[in-house]
Amino acid sequence: MPDVAPSPESALPTPFPDFVASPAEKLEPAPTPTVAVAVAKPARPISGPVLPIALLDAARRIADTHRAEHGTSISAAHLGTRMGVALPVAAAALAQL
Repeated sequence: MPDVAPSPESALPTPFPDFVASPAEKLEPAPTPTVAVAVAKPARPISGPVLPIALLDAARRIADTHRAEHGTSISAAHLGTRMGVALPVAAAALAQL
């Protein structure tokens, strides 16, 4: 028996055979069910996040007081300062009033 080293190709494991599905075995993906969802649209578009009612009530009270004292609308920056909230929150509150 001769001492011959195996060739590198014979040392590799044999690959799995490629299986080809017959046309009867090929499955198509199931259709996705469609679901109708009713979405209520507000009477007027709301810009920004929907704020809690208590926050809106406070913003309305401050804005009304400012209008009564100064005769002009309050700015979002001033409302934010008076309420102690960030400018985007104050702007959203003014948009929803």
